[in-house]
Amino acid sequence: MKRNKKFTIASIVGITLIIASMPIVFFIIFNTPGQKNLQIEFMPKEMKSYSNHSAWLLLDIRTNSNELMSNLSISIKTNISIELEYKIWENEPLKKIVEVFLYPNITHLNNIIEVEAVASSGRISKKDYAKVQVINWTSNISPTIESMREVFVNYLSSNHPNFKINESTVWEGFGNAPFILVVEHYLFKSEFWEMELARHVMIAPHDWVKIYLRPRFSLFPNWSGTINSWSSGNYTIIETEPPDEIYR
Repeated sequence: MKRNKKFTIASIVGITLIIASMPIVFFIIFNTPGQKNLQIEFMPKEMKSYSNHSAWLLLDIRTNSNELMSNLSISIKTNISIELEYKIWENEPLKKIVEVFLYPNITHLNNIIEVEAVASSGRISKKDYAKVQVINWTSNISPTIESMREVFVNYLSSNHPNFKINESTVWEGFGNAPFILVVEHYLFKSEFWEMELARHVMIAPHDWVKIYLRPRFSLFPNWSGTINSWSSGNYTIIETEPPDEIYR
């Protein structure tokens, strides 16, 4: 009787240890060199938008397998009916950048739009989520903002011709929902670039203007510059270290 009891206890302990070690085993197997892997992530995870605005999200998809990438399919859906489109950039063999655009209208006011992205290849499927809060806000691109943008465009045309940004570059612009009211933020989209323009709404000498540039096939900006005081009339542009994240 005692021997059977000891055997039963030992069996229970053994089974418990096996079950407890399974996540570790799966982790090791999944991360073993040569094991096929797929990752997907939204940037940002949350943002604010408003009626007649373009909610601009980035999706980072990467893998360690050419086979997975060549057979990759992407689907994007929302919990609320809304106009959307997306653009896929493929500048690296094992990586895709997907730009997702949502276009809220007045019917979406005070709603939170949940966006689900699914990347699938063979038996492997991964998903990630983002949320877009539609608030009561509006924003327009004023002639002053356009003038600020053009000063930077002229500088880039002369000093960074490799960017191929010049007076012929066509920009689509829209504002961003505010977080700090004394700083206005605007986004401009061209065929190959994102330009974010931030304006400090103060009097001289504190009324700075800053921009960053992000190649649309990249997750991060690669150039930024500042005008120290717009109202001073001195539009000297100082090149600065690009930020390590995008503004939304």
